[in-house]
Amino acid sequence: MPTPIKHLVVLMLENRSFDHMLGFMKSLNPAIDGLNGDEWNYPARELDPNVIVTPDAGDVHDLTPDPHHDFGDVAAQIFSSGTTGPADMRGFVRDYYNLTRDPVRAGNVMKCFTPATLPVLTTLATQYAVCDRWFSAVPGSTIPNRMFVHGANSVGSVNQDAIDAPFLLHTIFESFDKTTPYDFRIYANGASILIANKYLMLHQGKFFPYSQFVADASAGNLPAYTFIEPTYDDDDQGNFANSQHPDFPIDRGEALISDVYYALTKSPGWKNTLFLILYDEHGGTFDHVTPPTVTRQPSSAGVPDVTTSPDPPFDFTRLGVRVPAVFISPCIPPNTVLHDRDYEHSSVVATVRKLFCPGSKQLTWREAQAPTFDDVLTLTGDGIRTDVVKLPNPVVSGGIQIQASAEQRTATDLSVLMARAMQHSLDQANLKSAGDASTLTNAAEVSQYLRQAQQNVIAGVGK
Repeated sequence: MPTPIKHLVVLMLENRSFDHMLGFMKSLNPAIDGLNGDEWNYPARELDPNVIVTPDAGDVHDLTPDPHHDFGDVAAQIFSSGTTGPADMRGFVRDYYNLTRDPVRAGNVMKCFTPATLPVLTTLATQYAVCDRWFSAVPGSTIPNRMFVHGANSVGSVNQDAIDAPFLLHTIFESFDKTTPYDFRIYANGASILIANKYLMLHQGKFFPYSQFVADASAGNLPAYTFIEPTYDDDDQGNFANSQHPDFPIDRGEALISDVYYALTKSPGWKNTLFLILYDEHGGTFDHVTPPTVTRQPSSAGVPDVTTSPDPPFDFTRLGVRVPAVFISPCIPPNTVLHDRDYEHSSVVATVRKLFCPGSKQLTWREAQAPTFDDVLTLTGDGIRTDVVKLPNPVVSGGIQIQASAEQRTATDLSVLMARAMQHSLDQANLKSAGDASTLTNAAEVSQYLRQAQQNVIAGVGK
C-alpha cells in the first residue's frame, strides 16, 4: 500500500523538452529512454549534413530568437515531411531555420544539457524519480498547455492568442471549494494566467506571493495542493525571470528548484509530501520520442467533451512533445524511473481530484483517461527516507550576460499575452480597466499592468 499523499506541490517551469534537459541522463542510468548521442535531424538546407545532438547546451544566447512552438510549428517538428505522414521527430532544425535563416543557429535546437551542466535537476532526478513518458497535453504553446494542467481542457485553444480562453476555463479549483474540506494555494511572483480566470478572479485570496512560500512550508502551513508559478519575465520590482523559458538563464530556475526542495524538507508534513517538477511544453527544442495519440474510450461516456479547435481543426486526440517530469518524496527510492504509463498534463487534474476531490465530477474525457500518479510513494513505515539530498550549486549559464533593466527589455510574447488576457477578463467581469494592453512594450510596463489589473480585481470583488 503506497504512502498516502497529503500534500502535493507542483512547480511548472517553461518550454524545454525531455531530451534537451535530461536526455543525457541515460549515461547515468541506461533504463532512461534518453539520448545515445547519435540522434539526428534533417539539416536546415537540403545539401547540408544531418544535424546530430550535442551535449553543449547552456549559453544564454543559444536560443535567441525563441524557437517557435505554435501548433503549426510543432506539427512541422514532429512530421518533418508535413503535417501528416510519419512522425519521425526530425523537423526541429528545419523549423527553427524558417525563423533564424541561419543554418548554424538553426542547429542549436539540437544542443542538450548534461548532468554536469544541469546539476540540480539531474541530482533530484537521480536521487528520487524521473519520468521519461510525460507528454505536454497540447502540441502547441504555453497557455493552452497550462490550462490543461488546471482544467484538462483549453477551451478549444491550441495557440495562445485566444485571449478569452483563460477566463472561460472550468478548473479543478472549483471542485475544491464545492466538494471538499481541503484547500489549495497558488504561489506566484506577479504574473499568472490563472489570475485571468473567471472563478479565480472571485477568489484572489488563494493567491500568495512566492516570497511567502518558504515560511509557509517550514511552518507546516501548506494546503493539500500547492501550485507554484515561476517568474516569467524580469519586472520592475527587481525580480528576474527564473522560468527557464528560452533564453533566460537556466541557473535561475535551478536555484528556484533548490529553494522549493529545501523548504519542503523542513516542513512537518514532508513524509507525506510529493513535489513534482514539470515543464509546460517543449519550446521548440529537440526530443526523439514520438508523442502518442489518445482516443476517447467508452469508459468515459457521460464525461464532458474537450472543446475542439475549429481553426486550425484539432480534436485533442494527439499529445504534444515529451517534457521533463521529476517526482520527489522521502517515500521514493533513488534511481527510480517511471516509464510504464503515458502521463500528460491532465494527469495533474486527475490525481488532484482522486486525492482531494473524490466526490466531484471529472472535467473532460481527457481527465477521465489520464493516468494518475498517486501511487508513486512506494516506501512505507521504517523504509521512509530520513536523508536530505545535498544539492550542488547551479552552473551559471554561459555567454556574456548583460542584465538590462526591465524598462530596457522588450517584454516576452508570453507576458504580453497574459496582459491581453487580463484586459479581456476585466472587461468581461465589468471591472475597472488597467489600460490598453496593446500599447505595452517593455517588461516593466507589462509587470506594472498585471499588478494594477490584479489590484483592480481585488478592489472590485474583494479577496
